[in-house]
Amino acid sequence: MIKPLLYTYLAMVVVVLIMDFRHLKQAAPINRWLSYGIIGMSTGIWFYVTTLKKTVFLSVWMSHIIQRLLPLP
Repeated sequence: MIKPLLYTYLAMVVVVLIMDFRHLKQAAPINRWLSYGIIGMSTGIWFYVTTLKKTVFLSVWMSHIIQRLLPLP
């Protein structure tokens, strides 16, 4: 049930990215590379979250590290 919705979402994201890439070509080089980096990282995170059987969420991982570092009552 959820897989067709994810693929529909992915198709819509691809269409938006194609439209954004046309506008990014006119941006300054640093803004263009920052945008490409953010788009690439977010796509990687999206694939990581949707394809693995057991997902490790970054916020949970960070909370475990922070709990070790912060003094709690």
